[in-house]
Amino acid sequence: MQIRLRLTLQFSIVVFFFLVLSFGLIYYFLFRYNQEQFHERLYAKAITSGRLLLHIEQVDSSLLKIIDRAKYDVLYSENISVYDSANQEVYTNNDTITFQLGPSDLDIVRRNGTRYFSYQEFQVVGVRFRDRQGEFVVIAGAIDVAGDGLMRNLRALLIALLLVSTLIVLVTGWIFAGRALKPINALIADVESISEQDLERRLKEPRYNDEIGKLIRIFNGLLARIDRAFGLQRSFVSNVSHELKNPLTKITSQLEVTLLNARSNEEYRKTIESVLEDTRELNLLSTSLLDLASLHEENRTFSITKVRVDEVLWEAMEKVRGLDPQYHTEVVKVELPDNEERVSIYGNPYLLRTALINIMENACKFSYDHSARVSLFCTPSKIHIRVADHGPGIDEASLKDVFQPFFRGDQTSRTKGYGIGLSLSQRIVRVYEGEIQISSRVGVGTEVLVTLPAIDKF
Repeated sequence: MQIRLRLTLQFSIVVFFFLVLSFGLIYYFLFRYNQEQFHERLYAKAITSGRLLLHIEQVDSSLLKIIDRAKYDVLYSENISVYDSANQEVYTNNDTITFQLGPSDLDIVRRNGTRYFSYQEFQVVGVRFRDRQGEFVVIAGAIDVAGDGLMRNLRALLIALLLVSTLIVLVTGWIFAGRALKPINALIADVESISEQDLERRLKEPRYNDEIGKLIRIFNGLLARIDRAFGLQRSFVSNVSHELKNPLTKITSQLEVTLLNARSNEEYRKTIESVLEDTRELNLLSTSLLDLASLHEENRTFSITKVRVDEVLWEAMEKVRGLDPQYHTEVVKVELPDNEERVSIYGNPYLLRTALINIMENACKFSYDHSARVSLFCTPSKIHIRVADHGPGIDEASLKDVFQPFFRGDQTSRTKGYGIGLSLSQRIVRVYEGEIQISSRVGVGTEVLVTLPAIDKF
């Protein structure tokens, strides 16, 4: 069901029940008022007839009948009867109408003094009288023709008003719901017109800071992120193709040149060694890409154990020193707590070691003295690892993109590498619900801070 139809129905149902309640209350209170007015008239007739018959000696039943017939305000099917203490009828002004009242009904009137009740279509009131002749009960009843007609007309009018009002509410609700949803329909049309070829387009933001404006701003932010993701994807594919193409081209060229003429064993050996080196580069690149892909947030199938961060850090430092004779790792600060739980995390030692190796290898690779300065210290609930170098540094424009795969800044473009290490390290650290931050100054160096949550807290 469309939102417009749903809003219209919901609004109409609310208004319908409100009108039913309002008209019902109007009808009820007017019905009670009309009934009370009629009861007052019956009571006045009962009092008047009782006083004339019982308190004035000159008036007998015959004279009272004449008086009743002469009144101008006689009610429809009016009947006034008087009963003595023996429940015998001593007077009635209408012999054609009789109320079938039993002794118990008259006794109730005697106990209460006054009683209102209904008898068939008649409204009846009973009033108790006492005089020197004894105790009497005067019963006055009639049909409220005018009141019943008024209530029927009112009921028909209210029902007609209810139907007409409901129809009007449905129509106006449909119109106003359409007007309220018009900006959303325009937004839907604009969003549907955006394709992957023109993700740089943005939705026009309204002047008012309402819910639609907030929604459009959220959409524009989402479009910006999607556009950036598509750009990174295109850049990733381009960079992967380029990095794969270089060693493959070198391998192909060397093999083709070697096959042109017969070579000596030494020349064949040099060619094979060169091809082997290029093959190792391809293998390293493919391994890095596989590690990067395996750390997708929805693909965490690696084993989890308790890992001491300091031990993994020493292993990573030894591994980095073995990658290149020029690389050097130096510990400048170590602060370990007494409880080893406070320097331990739950994770995979291979992944953590890979992340630290990539960070320290980058520091050694880009540092002027090929050294990485490592610090390890703990704060309440956190373990911090800082790796610093004395390299060319990273400018502010490039700093925000250093974690993107295959990104290489101007200062590092001449150094051999693929630009995957930091991206892989960031994903590993995020697996441990940690953080990795980079600060850098051009011409001074770069500092990487890794923060991991400890098992035990201070």
